[in-house]
Amino acid sequence: MTEPEKRSYRFDRARRIKLQKDFRRVYQFRARVYDTRVAICCRPTGAENPARLGLSVAKKAVPKAHNRNRWKRLIREAFRLNFYEIPQGFDYIVIPQKLDHVPTYAQIVDSILTQTLRASRKAARIEEQRRAAANRETQDAPTRPEESAATSESAAQE
Repeated sequence: MTEPEKRSYRFDRARRIKLQKDFRRVYQFRARVYDTRVAICCRPTGAENPARLGLSVAKKAVPKAHNRNRWKRLIREAFRLNFYEIPQGFDYIVIPQKLDHVPTYAQIVDSILTQTLRASRKAARIEEQRRAAANRETQDAPTRPEESAATSESAAQE
């Protein structure tokens, strides 16, 4: 008999977004989804890569430091314990919405699971559209060499 695969529930360095350039890449990809508790930004990284989590808890949205820390603890714990239910191959940045109170752990888990699924689908759709547009551009350029030659000749005459 084969042993079942051991799952690690550690929140180690490979599952975190720490560098500013990685945060910037996720924000610039512009795949965002929202609900009443959290906003999630997402970017595909490749199916072989694990999901990674970044946190952005603004003082403007959560003014009290102890509430900001609680948000971060709850989000990290929800991500860590539900890591294998979250779509892999994406970077996620979780941003708490401005609320009067910190939601319960169960509410955060519900938001994280539903919104990461929505965000990953949206990011995959955007990535597919960008690839299709890039393929169209590369296919158009080499198929019409006479047009590019005529354009360059007219530009040279002016």
